[in-house]
Amino acid sequence: MLHPKVLTGLDIAGKRAIIISFYDRFSNQTEENLEELRSLARTLELNVVKDIITKHPEPIHPATYLGKGKIQEIARIVSEQRCDIVIFEKELTPVQQRNLENLLGASVIDRTVLILFIFGRHAHTLEGKLQVELAQLTYLLPRLSGFYGNLSRLGGTIGTRGPGEQKLEIYRRRARERIRILNFKIKEIEKHREVIRESRQRKNFPLVTLIGYTNVGKSTLLNSLTHKNDAVVDNKLFSTLDPLTRLVYLGNGNFCLVSDTVGLLYSLPHHLIAAFKATLEELKFSHLLICLIDAVCFTLDKQIKTIENVLKIIEIENKPRIFVFNKVDLLNEGELNFLKSNYPDAIFISAKNGFGLDILKARISRMVGEYAYFR
Repeated sequence: MLHPKVLTGLDIAGKRAIIISFYDRFSNQTEENLEELRSLARTLELNVVKDIITKHPEPIHPATYLGKGKIQEIARIVSEQRCDIVIFEKELTPVQQRNLENLLGASVIDRTVLILFIFGRHAHTLEGKLQVELAQLTYLLPRLSGFYGNLSRLGGTIGTRGPGEQKLEIYRRRARERIRILNFKIKEIEKHREVIRESRQRKNFPLVTLIGYTNVGKSTLLNSLTHKNDAVVDNKLFSTLDPLTRLVYLGNGNFCLVSDTVGLLYSLPHHLIAAFKATLEELKFSHLLICLIDAVCFTLDKQIKTIENVLKIIEIENKPRIFVFNKVDLLNEGELNFLKSNYPDAIFISAKNGFGLDILKARISRMVGEYAYFR
């Protein structure tokens, strides 16, 4: 089983991997879920040698998730392909993960762990690193028995601790203490953010926040709106974990602040969302949300539903918003007209080449006009 120290993802680049995905009742979502897993793996530079799409077990086996026959089939492929890692689309329990590793003879990780690996790589600021560490420890705490469950007591007698304490108990205690410290430090960051927000309010700058699926072009859009390149742009998932806020000129003497946020993903575990609560708090204090959608992705409803779910979790589902479809330069005229007819109130742009940005700025200026700062 993978040790907690490798959650930076640095040790798995180049490893041979197999992806286990499951049929969805909607065939297009089956392929999209698989491609999403492939993208997560590519972001970590894993060498995916085979994809396996299988029926979802009914019922789920409590000890191994899959049935005996399917596990034997996967074990044979792992041996033939000389694989180091098996990636499951569905989240596994600690028991399932440990049993699968024993049966398959390879490290087993699920989609959540892949995301945690990427978080570990892409966090650069103190705030980002604290939030990532909190997410990792929250995930690892119930799984520590898998790492240390076979360790015996160091010694001691009945009623004593210290030398007589199990290593497992020591790690659990240290993990809980570290989580407590991280929560305290993040609360301090939240206080600092509150000071910054009060400063913005005194200057009367409206705040507009970008929200959307990972890799939809939020950072590219922020760079295009500010005519700068200080937001990291990379064709990888979760390339932005650290929030960035910049002043944007809307025209006619109007200005606003635009903030980037961490990218979203379908069925992102709640504890990961909770770990990035300090970053996502920007959404609560925004005057307007720009919900950015990848127009090329064929499951648009999935992106929109993901945004709506997160807004509901942080209780701001009634916040004013604009739906903006990005990457329309990659669509033909028929596809673009189809989107316009289905989403008549949306704005269609290409953040990369600047198409539609004047229309977007005009809409933002109109919607935040009562807050706008005039030079």
